[in-house]
Amino acid sequence: MSIVEIGPDQLLDYTNITPEQAHATIERAVSDYQHGIERVIVHQQSLPTWDDLVLAVDALDARLQGVIFSFIPLMGRSEQWRAVIQTWRGPVDACFKGKLRNVSLLRLYQDLADSDIGRQLGQHKKTTLRLILEEYRLGGALLDDAGKLLLESYEKRIRELEGQFFANLGFSVEAAVIVVDDEQRLAGLSAQTCAEFRDKAIAASLPGWLIPCDQGTYETVMAHAQVRSLREQVYRAYMTRGASDDPTADNGPVMQALAQVREDQAQLLGFDNYPQMSMQRKSSRIMERVLAFLDDLQVRIQPRMLAANDRLRAFAATQGLDDPQPWDLEYLRRVQRGEAAGLSEQRMREFFALGKVIDALSELARTLFGLHLQALPQASVWHPSVITFEVQRDHASIGFLYLDVVQHEGKTPDMVMTVSPWNRRTDAEGIFQRAVSIIFSDVPPGVDGQQPLLDHLALKKLFHEFGHALQHLLAQTGNHLLSDARRLGSDGVEVAGKLLECWVWNADYLASISSHYLDGGSLQAEEIADLLEHMQASDGSRCATLLSHALLDLDIHHTPRDGRSVEQRVLHSHAQAGLWPMAGFEKPLQGFDYLASGYDAGYYAYLWAELHAWDLFTRFEAAGLLDPATGRALFEQIFAPGVSRPLLEGIEAFLERPVSAERFMRFHGLD
Repeated sequence: MSIVEIGPDQLLDYTNITPEQAHATIERAVSDYQHGIERVIVHQQSLPTWDDLVLAVDALDARLQGVIFSFIPLMGRSEQWRAVIQTWRGPVDACFKGKLRNVSLLRLYQDLADSDIGRQLGQHKKTTLRLILEEYRLGGALLDDAGKLLLESYEKRIRELEGQFFANLGFSVEAAVIVVDDEQRLAGLSAQTCAEFRDKAIAASLPGWLIPCDQGTYETVMAHAQVRSLREQVYRAYMTRGASDDPTADNGPVMQALAQVREDQAQLLGFDNYPQMSMQRKSSRIMERVLAFLDDLQVRIQPRMLAANDRLRAFAATQGLDDPQPWDLEYLRRVQRGEAAGLSEQRMREFFALGKVIDALSELARTLFGLHLQALPQASVWHPSVITFEVQRDHASIGFLYLDVVQHEGKTPDMVMTVSPWNRRTDAEGIFQRAVSIIFSDVPPGVDGQQPLLDHLALKKLFHEFGHALQHLLAQTGNHLLSDARRLGSDGVEVAGKLLECWVWNADYLASISSHYLDGGSLQAEEIADLLEHMQASDGSRCATLLSHALLDLDIHHTPRDGRSVEQRVLHSHAQAGLWPMAGFEKPLQGFDYLASGYDAGYYAYLWAELHAWDLFTRFEAAGLLDPATGRALFEQIFAPGVSRPLLEGIEAFLERPVSAERFMRFHGLD
């Protein structure tokens, strides 16, 4: 079977590619990588050089990552496609991990760093070498042969457990859909939402309305459904994702086992515990600094949440609910703030059609960063709803951006992420290689031929992922490694996403981009401000939930063998954040997929990044949300350097002062 050409200048022909071609292409990429590493070692023995060692391996890394990542959008096309990609994920991962245990290659990098040539390299090149040598240490290159075999066994077990976690989660989510046959049970939900449920039922060849078990649907039903029994039904389904009476299908034991194997891995590599090892790959670097922030947040938020819970109980009594349950909370909060008197969240959605929102994002990128998104309507895509752009800056093409933001058949529910197959770099011949980013989100499709409409949560998700894409596309570094934002760690890479979310909390900005999907009318900033104020006031519960999850994550990974059960850890972290008492059936850890997808011992990243994002946003609030000079400063200090310098250094250079938590605390009412 023939392979296909693929690269940042040869985008994949998603329309016509076959699983057999994908298999052959990935197989060739893996083979080329392995033989390429061998050739580098042979040819660099006498005198390692920057071009023939560092850039040669950099190019091999770039190609293998680009090939496997480019096929990710096709996973949902069929079981055959899923099997092809899943089959090769292990071998590709083994290539990267095997490289980091190759003592011969490590010796070449060290020889270059210690040589006269290495000492005379520029700062970016020295940083690259330092990061590479650090990767080798964390990758196990310094272990003896027995240690390397043991590390490989741990990594294999971790992959198996993570796969089992997602298999259990996926099965439970598919089984948890709710079919409603009485329209009266949907009272309180908007006509748009009900129409979406109806279309899902039709697609599944079912009568009535089908309610899926995804985050967006869950939050909508919790806030707006007037029928209490429906709220409880959806709450039970969502809060038991990944849970089962069958121990082999329950994610509680899976996560406990994962934490224990990760601890074994960390101790083999010389660390006391897994969070200590994980911190080596984070921007925050110092665990004590993170723990101090979380402790301060916990001290501030727990009494506030407990007091808010008491007020909510008193309000519930006025509504005839003497024993309010967790599935009543968001509904009560919405009624309590009197949303119906002004702009409602569901009404607000009508003013943010997907096309207009994408136009607004394009304008934001153009005004602040000089980026021009040129639509490519003829580009080959994996689904008709996908939009492709060529990204230009200073009259030069710097990359491509795919937007797969509408939920469609074959796409995993709650699939919200940004994948970057190709990083910006310049190869050894001086040829510029462009960047490619793919944004995935879960905006519900339009109803009756209308454009998809975005509520506030969907706006936050899309702006967040656009921030990730901007960070990737705007890197000005010269090699694959320094352009890879993932090397900032989860706490660093989330800063850009959280920063772009700040625009969605600004009433003036939202009013300026609002346009009713039927008549083009716009909203007034004052009515949006009233709604945002109410939403912001209730956002404290979201912040408390993030804190609870962050504490749970660090707890289970810090001492996974201290004898406490998963349930005890969940209850403890829940209480620390002052959250409403849990219902007896809740199993939040079983559906906590972040801990099986790269945020293990790092979920605190969302709060940590939000702190820094709000502080960065203060400059835009002072100068103007679309101020080009401030955008240029952000580009120069945060985005352009990639991972060539510590993120905190760039943040403080942009702010021209030390970081402050004041704006973050003020947003959450905790100042």
